[in-house]
Amino acid sequence: MDEVLSLSDLQDIVLPAAPHFWPPADGFWILLLLLAVAVISVWRWRREVQQENAYRRAGLALLADARTVHEVSVTLKRVALAAWPRENVASLHDTEWAGFLNASCRDCHFDADAWKNSVEAADRDLLVNASLWIRKHTKGNGRASDD
Repeated sequence: MDEVLSLSDLQDIVLPAAPHFWPPADGFWILLLLLAVAVISVWRWRREVQQENAYRRAGLALLADARTVHEVSVTLKRVALAAWPRENVASLHDTEWAGFLNASCRDCHFDADAWKNSVEAADRDLLVNASLWIRKHTKGNGRASDD
């Protein structure tokens, strides 16, 4: 030990400078881009669903004003014409109409005799079934929607 180590030869520890706040790292920009893409995608999807189901909201508004069996039937027919081709829906009446409504909504139970007396006031069951059908029916393209 030729050289004597002494404390006077020690240097202070030099700390690196603190990282700058700006500009952020590349990962930040990637995360920001992914977040923007996700937000825009959800917004566009939600807008598409809203537009796709506008006829349902219009049908429910019409149903709120329907008083007679005939008015309920006309409202349901208008909603059905918005989702199915005219040739599949327009000519249906009575038993065929009730069968179509029941087949396109598994939770609905329309009675074929309900459409016989069209000037009669619509009863609660008919209005409940009609509202349920408008909200839950499977569209003409095979998709169901609850919006």
